[in-house]
Amino acid sequence: MAFRKGWLWRVSGEIVRRLREHDLMMMAAAIAFYWLLAFIPLLLLGTSAIGYVLGSSDRAVDEVLATARRVIPRATGRDVEEFLRALIQSRHVTGMLGIGFLLWVSMGVFEIITASLTTLTGGRETRSYLRRKLVAFVLMCTVGFLFLIALIGGWLLAAWPGIEEFVGARLALPAFLTDPSFPRYFTSVLMGVLLTIVYRVAPVRDIRWPAAVASAAVAAILWHQAKVVFNWYLTHYARYSLFYGILGGFVGLILWVFYTAIILLFGGLLADVLDRSGRPPRNRD
Repeated sequence: MAFRKGWLWRVSGEIVRRLREHDLMMMAAAIAFYWLLAFIPLLLLGTSAIGYVLGSSDRAVDEVLATARRVIPRATGRDVEEFLRALIQSRHVTGMLGIGFLLWVSMGVFEIITASLTTLTGGRETRSYLRRKLVAFVLMCTVGFLFLIALIGGWLLAAWPGIEEFVGARLALPAFLTDPSFPRYFTSVLMGVLLTIVYRVAPVRDIRWPAAVASAAVAAILWHQAKVVFNWYLTHYARYSLFYGILGGFVGLILWVFYTAIILLFGGLLADVLDRSGRPPRNRD
């Protein structure tokens, strides 16, 4: 028991020291800014790819927005959803040059995440320019893959009665899968998977899987609870529309991205502290 208290005290002290040393809020603000630049290109790329798979642009728009509702607080308002729907319905992504440009712009947010985590973990960026771009591309593809999993999960649940009718038999699903809150919890699990990969791949410091998984689990739980609290706050107290008009929903959305970035960076810091407590620090080759 004394050893556990001593270990917890050392870990907590190291986290506090790092938070004093680095400006976590400034890093989170930078991530939110780059996200603002990359959000529309990512949305256009994702909708175009899903529309190609489904063979229907209109259905792709509906599926993307349905999944996005589980990631962002509902209280950001209908103005945001209507804007996104109008944007992706009027998209014009033409040729390889246009796709390449969207990819290039979209990778910016993942590059700033990589740079911030490298700084927080006490590393010095030694990777080449092309390797940093490759890391950002891998993270972007990971986000796209997990987003696709969320879409497929939603499709299966929605189409399950049709599947039963096609098979001609009653195929009972576990009770938790039919619970109305399951999609939100499933999204949080996918967020935990994404954060695990981010903490393992993004920083120069070679963080082991146990520390990455544990920290990602903590960050995913914090993210899920923060979404509930932030949605409640927007619903009952914040009235951004009174000050910003139709932009009020977007102000709330950007604040949510800022808080998400804080949680992401805190989880990365925790992963590094936990990893260092178990072995000497080591950079990637």
